[in-house]
Amino acid sequence: MTVRASHSLRDANLRKSDAMPAAAATTVNGTAIDQGSALTARGARLADCELQLTMPALTATMVPDTKTMTYSIEMASDVAFSSPTTLWNLVKTGAESAGVAADTFRQKLPTNCLRYVRAKAVSGANCTDASSVSMVLELLF
Repeated sequence: MTVRASHSLRDANLRKSDAMPAAAATTVNGTAIDQGSALTARGARLADCELQLTMPALTATMVPDTKTMTYSIEMASDVAFSSPTTLWNLVKTGAESAGVAADTFRQKLPTNCLRYVRAKAVSGANCTDASSVSMVLELLF
């Protein structure tokens, strides 16, 4: 019988919170999480971790009907993300005059994951200021 470990242990140093875009067609590149020395110091392995992106609720003013907020999780070998690779894309669409509901995306890191990971949010056309709320990216052990 295989028992899957529950990944619920959090480290405040491996949790990054970034404000959402402040205007239409704007990109927010989140703060990078450095997995290099942080994981080695604890003796953990990437295979034993999960990455969690918490996406905030967005009002119908922030994301009107049929308009989108696109989230990405990227990895790179350098903190400047000079050549990032996208791991996952998540598109949230405003609907029924309700905006976009809060959501959480949780996934194991790939075995070939590079040292730095970050979240990115891109607001679509006709979106408005959503900088009053934040997305959160964190590693769970």
